[in-house]
Amino acid sequence: MTRPMTTEELFEKINSILIEKSKIPDILDYSLATSNPIPIRTYEFDLRNSLNYGGNEGIYLVLWIEYLEGNEKRRAAIGTYKTLYEDDNAMHIMASLLANFIIEEYSYVNKNMDDFTWEGADVHALNENGEKMNWGYTCTTMESALKKKDELLKHHEKVVVRDNATRKEKIYKAKV
Repeated sequence: MTRPMTTEELFEKINSILIEKSKIPDILDYSLATSNPIPIRTYEFDLRNSLNYGGNEGIYLVLWIEYLEGNEKRRAAIGTYKTLYEDDNAMHIMASLLANFIIEEYSYVNKNMDDFTWEGADVHALNENGEKMNWGYTCTTMESALKKKDELLKHHEKVVVRDNATRKEKIYKAKV
């Protein structure tokens, strides 16, 4: 991606995966992505939900994310599912929808982690073929990333540092 995914796009993506896998229940009256989207700049967020009977009819499943911005905990809406049904079976069906949403969201974010990494800098040692090793570090500042790079160059021939906001990478070589 060339920009961070929004909360609206995340809901729509997971909803489309659920549709593709035939995991959207027939009892739904609607699914609605947030009308107030924000960019998701880090994969370090928690998916939260409220599954409850509506105030006057039906059952609602409301989804949002919680994340840290600086030292402050923030919340951003993702979307809502609603059914007009109110019986016990409908609640079980909506709970199953919640479980499926959680499973697919977790899988999608983990498979596409780079699309959710837009803060700080990543540091990776490179193997003899010039490929990133399976492990690395995410640093909150470029200053800390450059310190980590210096540590890695003591044990590795090449290290790459990536600014996650710009997606630009620079390869550093150990001094001979």
